[in-house]
Amino acid sequence: MVSWLIIGILVVLVFLVLNLGHMKHRVWVFLIVLLVLFLYISISVVYHKYDLSFDSTEGAVDSAKIYLGWLGNGFSNMKTLVGNAVKMDWTTSNESSPAKTNSSSKSNSDKLK
Repeated sequence: MVSWLIIGILVVLVFLVLNLGHMKHRVWVFLIVLLVLFLYISISVVYHKYDLSFDSTEGAVDSAKIYLGWLGNGFSNMKTLVGNAVKMDWTTSNESSPAKTNSSSKSNSDKLK
């Protein structure tokens, strides 16, 4: 219930931000709202997956270590994914392109003569 309430509040804030007059302020507030939404959702996922405890200082420190490790692993995975995508050959390979045909074959205009 609380999570839907927070998400609803963030959605209302986004609509209020979009009504602001200055574009620079609108962009910054929108980015901050997206950052807060990302942090809330990611912390919620880690909290429920690892059954974290914030009752004591030691529990909060352990929870922060787990969250930061989870977040770092996610960024590492994104780095690997983007690196592999950059290394791929994204050019098209058309087997009938003129550069790959036999140079000894005659062109159509030579055959007509």
